[in-house]
Amino acid sequence: MTTPADTRPWLIRRTAALLVATVLACGALLAAYYGVSRDAAQVPDRTVPAMGHVAATEKALRDSLKAATASLRGPAAATEGTGEDYRAKINAAFRSLEKASATTVAGSAGQSALSTVAGQLSSYDYLVGQAARSHADEKLRDAYLHYADSTLNRKKSGIIARLAGVQDRQAAVLKSQTSTGWLLKLAWGAAVLLWCALAWLLVDTQLFLRRRFRRRFNGPLAGATVLLAGLVPLLLTAALQLRDDLGRAYRAAGGGDVSGSVPETVRGHMQDTHWLTAVPAWILLAGVVIAALTVLGLQPRIEEYRFARVPQSLGRRIRSFEAATVLLALWLVLFCAAGSGDARSEHHGRITVLAPWTDTEEARFRQVLDAYSAKYHVDVDYQGTTALREVLLSRLNAGNAPDVAILPSLGEVREYVGSETPPRELAPVLGDALEGYGPLWAPAIGGKVYGIAVKADLKSVVWYDPARRQDLRALAARGGQWCAGMGGDATSGWPGTDWIEDILLQQSGKEVYEQWARGELEWSRGAVADAWRTFGGIFDRGAATAALSQDFAKSVFSSQCALQHQGSFIRDSDYTRRAAFVPTREVLPGIARRPASSEVSADFATLFGKSAAARDLMRFLASPQGQRAWAEAPPGPGEGGQQGAAGTAAKDPGNPGRPFFVTADAPQPGPSERVNDAVGKALRDRQRPKCLDASDVMPLRMRFAFQHGVLDYLADPGPERQQKVLGYLDSVQKDLKAPPRAAGSPPRVCE
Repeated sequence: MTTPADTRPWLIRRTAALLVATVLACGALLAAYYGVSRDAAQVPDRTVPAMGHVAATEKALRDSLKAATASLRGPAAATEGTGEDYRAKINAAFRSLEKASATTVAGSAGQSALSTVAGQLSSYDYLVGQAARSHADEKLRDAYLHYADSTLNRKKSGIIARLAGVQDRQAAVLKSQTSTGWLLKLAWGAAVLLWCALAWLLVDTQLFLRRRFRRRFNGPLAGATVLLAGLVPLLLTAALQLRDDLGRAYRAAGGGDVSGSVPETVRGHMQDTHWLTAVPAWILLAGVVIAALTVLGLQPRIEEYRFARVPQSLGRRIRSFEAATVLLALWLVLFCAAGSGDARSEHHGRITVLAPWTDTEEARFRQVLDAYSAKYHVDVDYQGTTALREVLLSRLNAGNAPDVAILPSLGEVREYVGSETPPRELAPVLGDALEGYGPLWAPAIGGKVYGIAVKADLKSVVWYDPARRQDLRALAARGGQWCAGMGGDATSGWPGTDWIEDILLQQSGKEVYEQWARGELEWSRGAVADAWRTFGGIFDRGAATAALSQDFAKSVFSSQCALQHQGSFIRDSDYTRRAAFVPTREVLPGIARRPASSEVSADFATLFGKSAAARDLMRFLASPQGQRAWAEAPPGPGEGGQQGAAGTAAKDPGNPGRPFFVTADAPQPGPSERVNDAVGKALRDRQRPKCLDASDVMPLRMRFAFQHGVLDYLADPGPERQQKVLGYLDSVQKDLKAPPRAAGSPPRVCE
């Protein structure tokens, strides 16, 4: 039992204890309820509608392909083309995609993926349009429908796969918004315990006052007790209702399947969400009222003992100071906890990279980007697509240019240099590193360098299986032995352009080849027409038809074929140690009429971003460190072991997907990697002239016409179709009025 002299200090300490307990209890209740309610309004208002837009885009696209196929294969194809149903579906897909981009909750990675989808969607629509224009030619029509289907449904890099990736991210957001983890349950447990402690303090204080002051009730403290007693049950009821609503919303959304009327169903389940999410404000108000009632109930009793001067020892003054310090610290913790929901983790930056590499090539390049991220602490969002031009144009037009774009041709670099959104000059960024590139690999455009070859490949080669021990020329004479596929989604037809370019280079030499690439020769006459005729003579009609319906990566180890004309990048297919290669001129009879030259290709890195992180990435890609990270990256899925080289099969494991570089100080493959070593030496061989892929140097309209001309020709590889195709290509070249002169000089094609 306290004495009168002890009453005032006891009341002061109890007041402080009640205020501290009020802060802790209300703070814990606020944190616990906020954990349930913080994202609740987002579920019906944004997350589920965003998922609905992605689902609607996917459904419209699937339906559009069915509609186009049915219309183009029907009797009214000549008059109706793709049909009204296709046009309605594709328009719906564009509208839904626009809404999905505006509302996505998948973060910057999801936004970037949807930007890529927008470009791919334009490519898909174009391929369907090409199928409609070819409706009278069943083979060509079906080939274009196949390419459109591949653009839509290709694993990992197709439109549907990208939409599924965005939907997975949004489903993860929905799950986090609607789930209650163990930490939240722990917070509720702590909140209830603190509530009980505060309730006990209030009741115990009233019992003390009854004994000391002989009064049955202390009105303010009784009011605070009643308010506290009603607060927690009310909060628990609201939290349980909100959790139940969120659970029903998640079940209705199916964890990602949001289509039809699902968004409206979710909105109906959560119609009370908005008033439930306002409860945290009530908690703060209740805390203020309880604190005020506590002071109002105890302060008069303290004042009754104001004349009782009780000397305080130094220890008590120190304890009072410590108590005040603890109270202040608790308030700071509460404020920090309340604000933590809006805090963002610190980043050193984020950049976007757009490139043409998918599948195994993408897997390898991502490891280079990971090495860059580890060194510079920058997040990288990578988007790989064969519809690179459409995607890049879409992003440039939307004012959302990637920081770094890897362009697959010099022609594209030149075109963007002359556009409204040009890439940045690289000399100020790379400095002396540019000296390691020759003029073919870092071409000057208007006296300035805008792109560097970060990866090169050898063409003019034929792959085969040496275990078959057959004469290669005899195999080549039988047209059905070629593993020829023209499919490449948005760029379908490019394998055929490689054939014609290589034939022309070997038949007529690099001077004629360079003139043709610059647009200085007619397509329908002379050496160019001869190359087309040679190309047509390689395939019988059955092989030509098969080539239209197959992708470019068909293996030489299949039972249907034995030879493949492809660049060194084909090593990323299902090749094993058994493959070998020889120059094309040693396989095709009658084409080796000039000194040996090799066709090569390169991927050019360009800089669109202004940030220091983007400049650092350009320097990293051009550095030996970046090249080494790329060369030493573990093989991607499906790459297999090391192939043989130059007519022999290697017996040791290796690195079949290894990239090749053109700078003198770049890491080179060792002798143990036979094929890689042979390709690397051929790329560095100064005795054999090298010429860039001619179509990669041409204006883009000319290149696309060339690709589609190959497809048109293979549908009926005869003199009449050749004359028609080459006449069309002449008209395109004439319409372009010679090669692009944006830089003031023609592009360099050969060394």
